[in-house]
Amino acid sequence: MKSAVRGFIVTLVIWMVLGGMAVAQSTNIELVRKHHEEVWSKGNLVVADEIYSNEIVRHSADQPDMRGREPYKQFMLGTREAFPDWKETIENIIASGDLVATKVTITGTMTGPLKGPQGILPPTGKSFALPCAVFWRIAEGKIVEVWAYYDSIPILKALGVLPPPPPK
Repeated sequence: MKSAVRGFIVTLVIWMVLGGMAVAQSTNIELVRKHHEEVWSKGNLVVADEIYSNEIVRHSADQPDMRGREPYKQFMLGTREAFPDWKETIENIIASGDLVATKVTITGTMTGPLKGPQGILPPTGKSFALPCAVFWRIAEGKIVEVWAYYDSIPILKALGVLPPPPPK
């Protein structure tokens, strides 16, 4: 009898742990979905306050690390000012523990000025489509870290920001 009870308890504990991991991964995926669909695609800052840690850190190959929820929200607002139709379409999403990975396609049309490190770029009226891989770390039910990977050269070419290549 003790053996049967012990086996039941071990099975129950394993089921609870694995079930809890599945629930956590599902919750983490929903946080990341909200980031793409509500915050960036719709500009919903109320959701940004719900899903981002105050200490969120954004890493990107073409920009310095961005630290803090308020600077990140300002970055998003500035980007959406330049690209009011900014949309992030999730192609794939997977989760493991506290990490989530997404493959997204970002689209937009530059109808407003874009403030950047080199100054302000005037609107071009041109559109772009940009594939992007994004990795997330979640802690205590909030997004605490983001790594965005994309090639900025095609977007700059699509927007007409880069000069044409030299003649051969």
